Amino acid sequence: MIRGLLGSIGRVIGLLTAVYLAFIGVRGSRLLVRPEVRPFLPDPPDAPATPADLGLDYEAVRFTTDDGVTLGGWLVPSSRDTRTAVIVLHGFSGHRLPELAAFVPWLQERHNVLQFDFRGHGESDPSTITLGTRERRDVAAAVRFVESRGLGPIALFGISMGASTAIVAAPELAVAAVVADAAFAELHHPIANRMRQVGYPLADIGARAIVAGAMLRTRTRLADPLSAVARISPRPLLLIAPRDDQLISWRQSQRLYEAAGEPKELMVVDGAGHAEAYAVAPEAYRRRVLDFLERYLG
Repeated sequence: MIRGLLGSIGRVIGLLTAVYLAFIGVRGSRLLVRPEVRPFLPDPPDAPATPADLGLDYEAVRFTTDDGVTLGGWLVPSSRDTRTAVIVLHGFSGHRLPELAAFVPWLQERHNVLQFDFRGHGESDPSTITLGTRERRDVAAAVRFVESRGLGPIALFGISMGASTAIVAAPELAVAAVVADAAFAELHHPIANRMRQVGYPLADIGARAIVAGAMLRTRTRLADPLSAVARISPRPLLLIAPRDDQLISWRQSQRLYEAAGEPKELMVVDGAGHAEAYAVAPEAYRRRVLDFLERYLG
């Protein structure tokens, strides 16, 4: 009798768990591929809205991917006579404005800089978001655009989702170097951490249910940076890892570093949260990135 009762309880728990995971997969995948995207406005309001607000020349540009998505961005010419170029890739549900103030002024002192918004973000066409899979086409279109202006060699410089997208895009593109700041190695990792932060149980298996749901919604296999990173070699890779990142553990960058081929570098920034490495250690960050780009772009 007791055995039968325990069996019944087990079946009920199993059923409730399955229902919960199905709910999480459906709801979470919808939020993942169609999140609430931040409006294309300076935040705070007095932050730079265009490169001109920083005293920089620029050209507003639009270019189209091979699947027909039009992307908006800025091309900022270098202060020095050079053909080298850096393509800056922003994070999930954001746009290019935060990276404008943080990175463009010192990058353009040595390189031409292209910033653009991924599909479904900022001033680019609406689209579902696939955290790197279809966004690879955006990066490929950006590389073609830069090449059409006679610029190169080209480096990719990504933050968070932009970093992971750079890793999965680079193996198939004619780029000379990759800088990846706060990249995830496996997509379910930041999703599980976010679930834990808001108090959802079964975060690890729930995150995998969300990824599975997102693949069903988008009818595509979502990109896996950990599987792609080795194919960047022999192009150089610089990974930057905020030590105190609660969304994407710095050990995700360590795993990518271990899986990558040579040449590769890993910079761990103590005291930095997610995508805060530059804010915490700006001088060391600038020096490391610029030295890396100087060695491999010229």
